[in-house]
Amino acid sequence: MKRRRRTIKTIAVIVGLDLTGDALIKLPFLRALRAGFPAAEISWLTAQGPTAYAGVLREAARPYLDHIWEQPAWLPTAARPRPDGQAPHFDLVIDTRGRWREAWRARLVPHDLLIAPALRYLLSGRRPARFWRKPVHIHDRLLELVQLAAGYRPEVSGGIAAPDAACAKAAAILPPGAHYIGLAPGAGNSAKIWPRKKFIELAAIQVQAGCVPVFLLGPQEAGWLPELRRAVPEALFPLQHPVWGQNPSLDATLAAGELLACAVANDSGTSHMLAAVDCPLVSLFGPTSALKLAPRVSRSRIVAAQQFGRSDMDAIPVANVAQAVAEILAQAIPSWNRSGDSMKDVNPEISACQSTMSC
Repeated sequence: MKRRRRTIKTIAVIVGLDLTGDALIKLPFLRALRAGFPAAEISWLTAQGPTAYAGVLREAARPYLDHIWEQPAWLPTAARPRPDGQAPHFDLVIDTRGRWREAWRARLVPHDLLIAPALRYLLSGRRPARFWRKPVHIHDRLLELVQLAAGYRPEVSGGIAAPDAACAKAAAILPPGAHYIGLAPGAGNSAKIWPRKKFIELAAIQVQAGCVPVFLLGPQEAGWLPELRRAVPEALFPLQHPVWGQNPSLDATLAAGELLACAVANDSGTSHMLAAVDCPLVSLFGPTSALKLAPRVSRSRIVAAQQFGRSDMDAIPVANVAQAVAEILAQAIPSWNRSGDSMKDVNPEISACQSTMSC
């Protein structure tokens, strides 16, 4: 006789650091968890500091979370192994952190079922199959937790919706009628940045192809604005528009991302912002692992320095990135390859490139 699974009405997800980049990466997991348990009451618990879901990503997380607890006094942590106060009971506790000491402490939160990947799920109430291999990509590791909890992996496609107010502002800056190609040249680590001169060369190719380059510059890249404007006078800089004030919000990037036909980004927070709204994306990788960290979107390409025998970003040729952009546009715009705007017609060297890899 098949054993019936218990009904799960309350869920607690325990995370460690949950800054903006971490929270963006966890969005597919959060959406899948809500899809798997549409009627459950889901609580988000942070063990270390605040969560972006209570800050800049509050609106994005609203459909998926019922409660947010930032370092609640009753949550056992290394600094507070004997917590104050009485912890609530949860039907399901998911500990995403992957360390055995943390999973051991998570067991102290009253629950019916614990799912924790630490020590190959040794402390977990449900485990993968016997000859399980740890997924390489961080998204797959998180979605595996949902699969164990729900008994299947919910299919979640598309992206979140940027706030209406931000979308209205972005649409005024990037009005309909053009093919906008996003270029996100920054990254938190300089080793992950494709040379700016190559972004400029790529932007020129987009102009020749009849597209409009759109540079997405965060606060760290604001000083590049004069150079980029001189080099590519046809380009737009939506995040530097005065409508956003002194510093553009995350919502501004999300709203702009919804209007792009394609974007090119380094391994960066901006790439995950674009992925959150399912912007077609060409991801550039050098010293970091694309297999582990590449954003997941409906239409994507990866161009990695390792394809050219090196690990530094300068190894990535402009021609291969332009080819990847052309391939994504051909997917989205049926007439693209048949028109005179095809990027393969702009630079014969591009059509010979064979090193672009599908995600």
